[in-house]
Amino acid sequence: MGFSPGDRIATYRVERELGSTTTGILYLAIHLVLPRRAVIKVAHTARAQQFAVQLLREACVLEALSHPGIPAVYESGLLEDRRPWFASELVEGTTLAERLLAGPLPSSEVATLIRDLASILEHAHKRGVVHRALRPDRVVIARKRAPSSSVAIPDWSEARVHDSSATITFPARDARPYLAPELSRGEPADDRADVFSLGVLAYHALTGAFPRGTLDFAFIATSERCPDAPRELTSLIDQMLAVDRFDRPTAAEIRSDLAWLANALSIELRTDDVAPSGVRIRKPRRTP
Repeated sequence: MGFSPGDRIATYRVERELGSTTTGILYLAIHLVLPRRAVIKVAHTARAQQFAVQLLREACVLEALSHPGIPAVYESGLLEDRRPWFASELVEGTTLAERLLAGPLPSSEVATLIRDLASILEHAHKRGVVHRALRPDRVVIARKRAPSSSVAIPDWSEARVHDSSATITFPARDARPYLAPELSRGEPADDRADVFSLGVLAYHALTGAFPRGTLDFAFIATSERCPDAPRELTSLIDQMLAVDRFDRPTAAEIRSDLAWLANALSIELRTDDVAPSGVRIRKPRRTP
């Protein structure tokens, strides 16, 4: 059972359907009393019990997190057919997937983007939550938000807590390039799986390509793809893409390293002060 414009879900009036995710169907709705528009997610009808559990888990995960780049949960409930739903903050903007249709991003934009996404993941990881399915269509470059929250991850439908016994679902074909090697082998997810996905996203955003082809072609280092990009950025991306999860940096380390670099690149753009070829002012490297 779906909902049409004008239908009621508790104290919300449906405006239109937005699409669907792994766990349910999304609707844009307006509160009947408060001046609030929200996204309402309703569990899928097919295999209702399975999707109900997954949707409730997602709502609990979002409720446990509190970061400007993660939508807040407003309320939840049950429909007459016992399907659960929850209403969350509406994040308006352009997805990174749409942004990348125009081509690769400049180094300064990639550094800022990855810094902000790492900040979101760092917050989740500290609370024992692994996203597991980070990719460009799940990243929104938001409008009408504070600069510190201009990037958001609205969809956490496949997130899990550490040591979760839940069955590991295999992602859709368009998500597989972003999947960490250990997840493709069916191993449990930990924080470093998100770091690998963030590395693929960064590589794709900077180079316009994927680090490995569909047939697992040999890895081409980020610096070879983009020799003019800052070495600090390309080296960090390569570390994020390490096959061995223990060779990857943490989200906190990525955020810390890129906080300096993103600021330096931003200053360089504002002042148009380009250093002579081959000369860079470097931050001291992180000890492995």
